[in-house]
Amino acid sequence: MKFRMAKKKYTLVFFFLAFSISTSLSANIFRQNIDRELIYKQIEESKELVYNDYSGALELLSKAYKESLELNDSSLTAEVLYAAGWIYYIKGEYDDSLTHFLDALDLYRKSNNDEGIAKSLKGQGLVVQAIDRHTEALKIFEQVLRIYEKIEKPQLTASAYINQGISYLELNDYANAEKVLNKAFVVAKRYDLTGIKHHYYNKSGEVAFQQNKYSKALNYHQEVIKDSINANDWEKSYAYAGVAQAYLKLGEINLAEKYALRAVAFAKGSESIWDLERNTAILSNIYKAQNDLEAAFEALSLNQKYRDSLYNIKTAQQVNIMHLEEKELENKRLNDEVILKEKELVLTRLQLFGVIILTILLVVILFLIWKNSRQKEVFSEELRQKNEVIERNHEIILKRNIALDSLNANKDKLFAIISHDLRSPILSIQQLLAMNESEMISPEDFKILNSKLKEQVNATLVMIDNLLQWSHSQLDGVLVNPVMVDLHPSVLTVIEIYKAGANFKDIKINVEQPESIPKIKVDKGHLSVILHNLISNALKFSYSGKDIFIKYLVDENFVTLIIIDQGTGISKEKIEELKLSQDQVLSKLGTGMETGTGLGLMMVKQFLELNEAKLDIKSNPGKGTEFRISFKKD
Repeated sequence: MKFRMAKKKYTLVFFFLAFSISTSLSANIFRQNIDRELIYKQIEESKELVYNDYSGALELLSKAYKESLELNDSSLTAEVLYAAGWIYYIKGEYDDSLTHFLDALDLYRKSNNDEGIAKSLKGQGLVVQAIDRHTEALKIFEQVLRIYEKIEKPQLTASAYINQGISYLELNDYANAEKVLNKAFVVAKRYDLTGIKHHYYNKSGEVAFQQNKYSKALNYHQEVIKDSINANDWEKSYAYAGVAQAYLKLGEINLAEKYALRAVAFAKGSESIWDLERNTAILSNIYKAQNDLEAAFEALSLNQKYRDSLYNIKTAQQVNIMHLEEKELENKRLNDEVILKEKELVLTRLQLFGVIILTILLVVILFLIWKNSRQKEVFSEELRQKNEVIERNHEIILKRNIALDSLNANKDKLFAIISHDLRSPILSIQQLLAMNESEMISPEDFKILNSKLKEQVNATLVMIDNLLQWSHSQLDGVLVNPVMVDLHPSVLTVIEIYKAGANFKDIKINVEQPESIPKIKVDKGHLSVILHNLISNALKFSYSGKDIFIKYLVDENFVTLIIIDQGTGISKEKIEELKLSQDQVLSKLGTGMETGTGLGLMMVKQFLELNEAKLDIKSNPGKGTEFRISFKKD
């Protein structure tokens, strides 16, 4: 009976503890959800306060930041940091703004939050824009637009278009400014984005004003003033200032003064030094037009004060931003070192794993060898009988192997020739495309080079066809099929393939126009390989901005092709090695860090000998090299 009572007692205690823990966990989760909602509310309130109570907005965010850390919620902390970056930006404190945007960006990237990454990048772009680095800002906003396109949130693109419009406006690119502002307005109308509409009207008014369309500018700015209930002090300050400067240009000076004074008042309310500097400058011009020189001087003095303040702020903040960028580079370097060490650790583990696998394989192989040795006695008699058959067939097999080795060697040489001759023209095409991709050439220059690229591709295709036809004829061995060939057209065909590479290194190929050259007797495929290698080498070892000269010399028995480059040259010892050696010669790097295989001159020598032609090399190290190739005349 006592046992049953004790069991019942313990059961009640267990259920009581379970209920207490469950209730406590539920209460904790409920409290955390309430805390998160409170932090989001504080963020929204700070954004509303910034235009009217800057200090209050920062105080709210400071509290929200501490609470987000207590909750250990990195995504919530990122939202607070982003909001702080935005508020600092509104007030022109760009160094603090950039710091908070970058901290938020780091947290968003760690959580793979694309939308957060986009808006942090947008904040970074705004700071860069504010210190007049507009080309860099445009690139950042383009990244933002790509992310919004990726996550399929077109309603978020409007602000990025507005920001692009501001940079285009500062760069005096009014056509592109109008283009992106119109895109922003389309999105704003579709999703009823009031703030974006206000930005559109104000910036479009400024574009119109800069194009001397003052009535049109008035209409744009008046749209913001009509919606004064929804517009904040900053938007109204910009709109009233825009109306004031338009009226001044239209000769309505009294109206201009009225709107300028309102603009200054709103700028003071929003505590925006940038707006105060702009608005006091407009007011000074208005007083000057009224011949009220005392008031004009007073407004100008205020303007100078705000301008100096802006200059000092921008200068200090540019220095701070440079320090931030240096710190970011240092952090990147440290991160790269950590990544490198991690890779080294992974490589070490892989090597260890490889050693273990090799050890296992070795054990297996040793076991198989032992097993095979046990079977040798069984197979020995069978092997003795088969050896007699093998010996009879050995001579036949040996002859076939020799023929096969010879055929493989010839095929290897053919593949080496084809790959060597294709390398340079394809490298030239690759370099041209790389220049375009890295924006080293302008769109106008690329249009010009595009036709040359097409010619290069066509010429390369012709060369491939010729090489394939020739290599097909050589499959049974390196054969010589001499025919009568016009040397000059063959030279021009090869030069066409290397034009893009020459342009890339700013090298001019000067070809002597001969009056008449007798045909030469040579294998066409061999001639193509010879010309490709010599012209490619001349281009490879010539200095940028120099010339290559191609001339002809005709005597009783030979037609001589002369190729002169202005490059690194060849030492006497190297020339002797080239003349005497029949093997592949180690190739050095070209003037543009081009690599080579060392096969080129070896093939040139072999093919010249097969065609009873001669090679002569003269060189002045550091100044250039002259190659003379003499072919038999018709």
